[in-house]
Amino acid sequence: MSNKTVTKEVKSFENEMSKLRTTATEWHSVEYTNSNNRLYSIFAELYTLYETCIDIKAEANVRKRKWLKEACEAKGMKFGRKPTLQQLLINFAFFVEGVDYTKQQKRLSGYVRVFTSATAQTDIDSSNIAEWIVEEGGIENIRQQTTKSATTKQQRIEKGKQLLSDAELLQSFFTQQTKENATKTDDVVLLVGLQNADGSVSVKHVIYSAEEDSTISGQTVINNALCNVFSKHNEKAKKNAVKETAESEAKASTDISDMVEKEKATISFENELKEVA
Repeated sequence: MSNKTVTKEVKSFENEMSKLRTTATEWHSVEYTNSNNRLYSIFAELYTLYETCIDIKAEANVRKRKWLKEACEAKGMKFGRKPTLQQLLINFAFFVEGVDYTKQQKRLSGYVRVFTSATAQTDIDSSNIAEWIVEEGGIENIRQQTTKSATTKQQRIEKGKQLLSDAELLQSFFTQQTKENATKTDDVVLLVGLQNADGSVSVKHVIYSAEEDSTISGQTVINNALCNVFSKHNEKAKKNAVKETAESEAKASTDISDMVEKEKATISFENELKEVA
């Protein structure tokens, strides 16, 4: 094969690849993006319904869960003894009629993991779940991160408490209430306040997990706060890792450029010597 023919074939290949790249880019920008946006919006709508059902003691919610379970089972879906509300909502919403359930289980299981992960986090709700899925790299990426070995809510609480214990002191705060509860050393206490225009915070309320003169427990809100400590720590760690990687890549790129320039200078010097010789 002549060099001219080879060049022509390579050029043709380059043109075809460029066309395919353009087509793929258009598909990703339009069809793929629109499809994912619609999928994530369904998750948001499901989250809205989920929020109306989480009070398991309400009679209406007991009946909703019963109806969901029976409706899913009537379509051939099989669950354990007590499926979660997240399982029921996802399976009912995304089950495709006419397709064997066993062939859909992997996809549905992935959706359940993503939805369960979202509902377990205090800073995610129906208003931002779609944005969260995008930021986390999509359904499949979240599914891979939320395996059985993933951090449970209780583990996040325990790690959040440890992180809180190790964190730098911001400010000490005293009230008559905190002095009376001095025996609760190392207990996690939640301060609730209002942000002021000068940058200060006016603390208005103190929450303990339990108090002798009250039947109201603060454990749930404290647990949510500890999960937030854990999530914020991980978020900061991820950002630092990305920054360090970018700096490392930039340094490597600079080093390579410097090396190339040195090689060019060496070659140029050697050529000059040859010319002189």
